[in-house]
Amino acid sequence: ATQNPPGLYGGRKVLSRAFRNRFVELHFDELPSKELETILHQRCSLPPSYCTKLVKVMLDLQSLRRGSSVFAGKHGFITLRDLFRWAERYRLEEQTQTSHDWL
Repeated sequence: ATQNPPGLYGGRKVLSRAFRNRFVELHFDELPSKELETILHQRCSLPPSYCTKLVKVMLDLQSLRRGSSVFAGKHGFITLRDLFRWAERYRLEEQTQTSHDWL
């Protein structure tokens, strides 16, 4: 079973110690940017330059969130799941000259 830390994400409650003792807890630090770019490239078949830009936007949004209460609350995080959805949306969309001029 997996769960994000309680308190950081909407809808996550603290689990009791008795329940948590039934599991082995593994905590992971943030992935380095280069690793995220590699994962996006391999998983979503995106060009490396697009992967770099997607990760940069994610990091910029995270930085804005830390410095402001604008993004506070359960909808304020951009997660790896969001990043992969974004990359998949690009991969599955029919490519035209102007469809991704922001990239």
